[in-house]
Amino acid sequence: MISERSHILYPALALLGVTVWFVVLQARGLAWSNGVFEYPLDDVYIHLAIAEQIAMGGYGVNAGEYTSPGSSPLYPLLLTPFAGSEAQRWLPLVWNIVGLVAVALLWGRVIAHAGYRGAIGVSLALLGPVALNTAGVAMTGMEHTLHAAASLGIVYGMCVLADQKRVSWVLLLGIVLAPALRLEGLALALVGAGLIVLSGRIALGALATGLALAPIVVFVWYLTSLGLDPMPNSVQAKLVGAEDADVGRLMRMIGTFRLNLLETPGLLMLGFIAVLAALSASTAGLRRWVGLGLAAAGLAHLFFGQIGWMERYENYILTALAAAALVLARGAGSKLTAFLPAALIAGAGATYMPHAWDEYRFNPRGIYLQHAQTARFAQDYLKTDVAVNDLGWVAWRNPNYVLDLWGLASHEARETRIFNPTPGWAADLTLARDIPVALIYDNDEWLGSAIGDDWVRVAEFKLDLRRGFLGEDFVAAYATSAAHVDMLEEALLRFEPQLPEGTRLIFMDGFGGSS
Repeated sequence: MISERSHILYPALALLGVTVWFVVLQARGLAWSNGVFEYPLDDVYIHLAIAEQIAMGGYGVNAGEYTSPGSSPLYPLLLTPFAGSEAQRWLPLVWNIVGLVAVALLWGRVIAHAGYRGAIGVSLALLGPVALNTAGVAMTGMEHTLHAAASLGIVYGMCVLADQKRVSWVLLLGIVLAPALRLEGLALALVGAGLIVLSGRIALGALATGLALAPIVVFVWYLTSLGLDPMPNSVQAKLVGAEDADVGRLMRMIGTFRLNLLETPGLLMLGFIAVLAALSASTAGLRRWVGLGLAAAGLAHLFFGQIGWMERYENYILTALAAAALVLARGAGSKLTAFLPAALIAGAGATYMPHAWDEYRFNPRGIYLQHAQTARFAQDYLKTDVAVNDLGWVAWRNPNYVLDLWGLASHEARETRIFNPTPGWAADLTLARDIPVALIYDNDEWLGSAIGDDWVRVAEFKLDLRRGFLGEDFVAAYATSAAHVDMLEEALLRFEPQLPEGTRLIFMDGFGGSS
């Protein structure tokens, strides 16, 4: 029987632990950035730009052009208040704090529901969300923290259904929100709906299935009504890269599984899946289906999902697997079975916490020095259309056109880059839109082969400090024809004195006053 004390204490402890770690990570980022707040990923500004266009009746990052650079149906809608203002920039932080609080409270409820007591219960409640990198994911400003909360709501609701034979509002809310926040949330949502059916509530289970499918169906309908592909460009760009453009779907799926298992979080995920499968074999009733369903969802992520890039992609499923494993292990009654998921959670902490402590502090400063300064240059000094390969800051609050050469916001660019990357292919795109300047990573890993023969490399923005989670430590500034060189050089010369410490302009020979 769950004690009232643990029902209150464990959520409070979980919230305390993860809040302290979140504040520590934010404080280190602020200290390294000399007190300047910035998100550690540029991707958050893609969502802000989409939200800005939604508020104006469009969708994408450019006025009058429909594109699908974001993979979350719901998150941009949550960012539409104060669109186009500085106040809007704080909404991702607010929503991630909401998500962080929700994850902590739900995690504490799971530990209490499982029946852990004493030092073990306190330790699991206090350190679980910290070890699973909830604070680090919340720091990104992306939708993943809310997605983790929705996923954990599904797990908690499934455990309540299995043990108390009731369908909680938390389960139904999680079923709706998980796929609305991230498309991969559909797997867990369908597992939750399936458990409702297995409990004998056929009509409610059918309704829950409809609730799970509805956000994606509406999202796909909306995209196709705009003349876009049913799958967002951002998802397609991640599913198929230039290196595997000729590889079949089955081989790509196997390749994804193999690559995920080369990462420590992938191995931890596989460990949780094995624990859940083993516990399910010795568990009866609906609890067995909780374990099997979560194990299946975990395998689905290993075959189709991603791991990494500030460890945000795997967070929802690792948190869900860990919570379910703890509940089923406690029910098994053996101290050894309870030790296994706790050991895997400790392994997650040993993986994520040192990395977050050592590396995350550099990320906000890197984004501020590179992406924010590139955006300032494009919007305040160039004041003209630009082409980029790292979409985000440059597009938000920009009244001019931004061509995304990587293809998140351009179907044509994505298709060309991946399936028909002839030398100099970007020149055709910039010429078609009369875009005078390109601000890109111009090495072979990015867009080195895409540069037009007529493009002129005038300068590069170069970081002096450790770069954090950036594609490169430089951004090259190109005039897309000789006719635009003087304009670009003049804007760079005006901007150079305004650059903050830590980044600088390096002019190519013959530019910037050199002879």
